[in-house]
Amino acid sequence: MNTDYKLLARIMARRLRQVVADQLQYTQYCGDPGNTINDAMSYVHDVTAHAESTGTPTCILTLDFHNAFDRISHANLFNILPQYGISPWFLERIRTLYTNTTPSVQINGNLAAPISIQALSMVLYALCLHPFLCALSENLEGIQFGLGRRCTPVVAYADDITVFVTNRAEFKFIHQTI
Repeated sequence: MNTDYKLLARIMARRLRQVVADQLQYTQYCGDPGNTINDAMSYVHDVTAHAESTGTPTCILTLDFHNAFDRISHANLFNILPQYGISPWFLERIRTLYTNTTPSVQINGNLAAPISIQALSMVLYALCLHPFLCALSENLEGIQFGLGRRCTPVVAYADDITVFVTNRAEFKFIHQTI
């Protein structure tokens, strides 16, 4: 990749941070520089410990979408991103970064064959995954903490998703939503 491409990609990633900060759920730990996989693991541990201490019947369902970053087509990406208020101008710049881009790797002074970019960046993937996570969060019961407060039943880091299932009927909804 040339320097111009890298600079443009870096500038655009910084501008997307505000969209990510405004849009993503607090339990979607990927794509936000302040969140780490350790935070996601800690959340899962805390909810699991609470369920055990209160005797709440819970099934922890983990989803890992195989080759997830490669599976969202660029056409779908450009249908999803406008929902976040991203301007057509900005979308066109993103499209430019992903269209006909072929980086090469230099090994011991020799260039390897060009590589086609198919995978999305982690931030773009997180934005594409967000509607799925919202549907689960809004429709699953979750585990109760105190009076009327419940944990968010979904935790995500990149393509790894943990769902706290508290009744059998929720499995059908999860399956339909996937």
